[in-house]
Amino acid sequence: MLLALLPGASAVTRQREAAKLRPELLAPKTVEPLSAAEFRQLLAHYKGKVVLVNLWATWCAPCLKELPELAKLQAQYREQGLQVLTVTIDEADILETRVKRVWRERAASLPAYLQTEAAPDKFVSVIDPAWTEVMPTNYVLDREGKRKATLTGGKTLAEFEAAIKPLL
Repeated sequence: MLLALLPGASAVTRQREAAKLRPELLAPKTVEPLSAAEFRQLLAHYKGKVVLVNLWATWCAPCLKELPELAKLQAQYREQGLQVLTVTIDEADILETRVKRVWRERAASLPAYLQTEAAPDKFVSVIDPAWTEVMPTNYVLDREGKRKATLTGGKTLAEFEAAIKPLL
């Protein structure tokens, strides 16, 4: 288990943390609702991997352009320890009618979540208390879970690679 790689934490502690997460959050088959507390636990689960968290929305054209690039990035660097997580800040009332369709069309191979906090700032503060609400925003976390890069606005595959390669 990847959590077993965390220094200073017992395997039992890491297993308990992962056990608190709903199983569908560890291997989502669709866009899963996710609270800030669950997001914190999910990120803890992925310590030991380089994590790229993508914040997107269905109304954001650069976001939609980025999603297929992120799917390519995940496929190319998965074996080297990359995990891409996509989180939409769309409203829950369009989850079934719009969000899931867009995700299926653009990035169905990526784990996808819908943040469920009343204010997206509360959710994003798990990673970045000073989030500027620019969309899309991508956070690159190192294997220890520390934020190493913030990429805002639409990015290309090459720009994502430049941010993650030094950490792999």
